[in-house]
Parts: sequence; C-alpha cells; structure tokens
Amino acid sequence: MIRKSGLTKDFYKPKEVGTMIGRGPRTVSNMVRAGKLEAIRSDTNRILIPRDSVAKLLEQSGLLLEDEDTRRDAIYARVSSHEQKNRGDLERQVLDIMNACEKEGLDKPVIIRDTGSGLNTKRKGLIRLIKMAKNHDIKRIFITSKDRLTRFGYEYLEELFAMAGVELTALQEKENKDLQEELVNDMMSLLASFSGKLYQIRGNKKKKMREIIDSVPEEDRE
Repeated sequence: MIRKSGLTKDFYKPKEVGTMIGRGPRTVSNMVRAGKLEAIRSDTNRILIPRDSVAKLLEQSGLLLEDEDTRRDAIYARVSSHEQKNRGDLERQVLDIMNACEKEGLDKPVIIRDTGSGLNTKRKGLIRLIKMAKNHDIKRIFITSKDRLTRFGYEYLEELFAMAGVELTALQEKENKDLQEELVNDMMSLLASFSGKLYQIRGNKKKKMREIIDSVPEEDRE
C-alpha cells in the first residue's frame, strides 16, 4: 500500500511506478502508449507520469491508502501602505473574515498578512499562500474581497488554487470607499511606472542618435 502523502514528486518514471504496482517499467510504458495512463514527454523524450495519474492508478489497483485530511484553512489580508496597517485596517480584515465564518467555523486557520500594492505579484504573503496550496497544506482560502488577493488576474489565481484542490472564497463583491481610493493610488503608481519606462526608452533613443551623429566626421556632415 502507498500512502497518498508519500507521493511527494510532481512526476515519476515508469520504473518508479512499476515498483509501486509490482510490475516492470515496460508494462507501465505500454500502459502509457495504450492511453491507459496519462503521461508527458520530457525534452529528451522520456516518459514522465504526473503525480495525479500515479495516484489514480494506485487507487484503481487498490494500492492507494488515503490520508486523513490535515489541511488547514487560510485567511489572507492585505493593505497597500503601512499607514493603513498602523490604523488597524489589516487586523480589521482578519476580524471581518473570522466573524463571517463563525457559523461554519474555521479549521485551524493560518493568518497571512501582506503590506503592498495589489499590482505587486512578488508579495511575500501571496508567494507563501501559493506554496502552501502547492504543498497541500491548506484547503480553503478566505479573503474579504477579490482585490485583496490581486488587482488583475484574479481568475488565474482562482484556477491555480482550484488545481491544487483549494477553495477560494471572497466574502464581499463590492469595494468600499477606502478600497476605491487605494485602487486609484495603484493605478497612479502603474501610470508612473509606464511613464518612467517610456521616458527611459526615449532617452536611450536620443542618446543613440547623438552617438551616431558624433561618430560621423565633421566634413561628412556638410
């Protein structure tokens, strides 16, 4: 019997899968070719079998031992500035979520807090949340509203978490006045960033043109 928690690799070789089910690697390779086992090909054309496919095969063979679900719930809260954090907006989000989930209950919730723009995809808390989902450490994520997780591309993150078996719940659909003001600030930051890059590109073009002109001998310019 193989415990599901023991399947820690993203992909397995036919030999590894064969050992699990008591068959040879050739048998596993034949199953792949016959379409009975999902697999992919590596850059060197080797067969690699995803963890989910291995788990499904073990389950069909009666060799998979399900683990007790030890995953936890997660609360994610974010503010854009330290000023908002200092006035208690971050903790208010956490409290709002805990109050909203009081009836159904939260399962050993881990609280993740972030301070930074919703346009920043490298927030420490967000990266930690994604890693926990990938490692099957959490089963549900609660946020006050979609923009707390990200300003753009919420659907992609929702799909990413769903693929990891994690349910994502936004408690509010509409932003309040403070969040709308925060969105304006984010958009201003985005415009400033684009303007700075555009100015830099124009500056580089002018510099290049000046270098070309300076490289031409003076008698050739007349």
